[in-house]
Amino acid sequence: MSLANHLPFPGARLAPELMIALHCSGSSGRQWAAYEALLPRSIRMVAPDLMGYGSAPEWVRGRPVSLDDEARRLAPLLIAAERGVHLVGHSYGGSVALQMALLWPERVRSLTLFEPVRFALLLADPAQHAVGEAIVAVGRRIGAIAMSGETARAAALFVDYWSGGGAWDLLPPSRQQAIIARIHKVRAEFEALFADKVPAAAYAGLTMPVTLITGSESPLPARRVVDLLAAQVAHAKVVHLSGLGHMGPISHPQAVVLHLAFQPRQPQTTRMAGVAASSHSALERPLAPGRSGWPAATNMGG
Repeated sequence: MSLANHLPFPGARLAPELMIALHCSGSSGRQWAAYEALLPRSIRMVAPDLMGYGSAPEWVRGRPVSLDDEARRLAPLLIAAERGVHLVGHSYGGSVALQMALLWPERVRSLTLFEPVRFALLLADPAQHAVGEAIVAVGRRIGAIAMSGETARAAALFVDYWSGGGAWDLLPPSRQQAIIARIHKVRAEFEALFADKVPAAAYAGLTMPVTLITGSESPLPARRVVDLLAAQVAHAKVVHLSGLGHMGPISHPQAVVLHLAFQPRQPQTTRMAGVAASSHSALERPLAPGRSGWPAATNMGG
């Protein structure tokens, strides 16, 4: 299905509130399927495939990609929504959603980001530079292995980094093959993130409601990016989901959906299906160290 299939036909009326959900690397828009039954009836969800995934062939292997490229391709969805949209993004999809909010803030009613991997923030911050260099080393190693032709090995390293050691071996062969087929786009996405030139201060200009969500078991770079974004977006609500990892939006949709920025405000601490959540404003959020890995419990990438 092309991007045009997500646009309204002549005479059609969009739902009063449109939510655009952007998937993580190595995945597709289908990762949000469970949310259809969990969202308020007043919300209509659109979950497009990013460039190079599923129904979106607009990427040629080997061609560099940028966050602007990804965002501008999705611009028609924003333009078609006369009353604006609620943007939701996970990992790389969160980085794209953030770029859309920076480019067209007047079109974004709210912004929910689950660990948006804007790694350039780490590289630009002296206190976090070593953490940034560590994820650059991981991304470049995965990319180099993929370019050497060992795509299965690169895909395995990618999945195990985000989902914990041994996660790749737990995937069915069909799922492994799907990620292998996408690993070159994953490499291009890492490079897009490392080449990001948006200064940290630019995020302070975001005025729409913003919710930043992170899992206690996620890799350290992803959690530190949330810390740095929270320091810039002073009005942001920061949600910590105890026991969840980087793939929380896929493994625990019932827990994540409660904290989308347009939802009624949740209590300071919420517990659901064994998941504890705490939330507070960005101004209340300390920069804290934490664990850098998480258990293998999901089946997607970063």
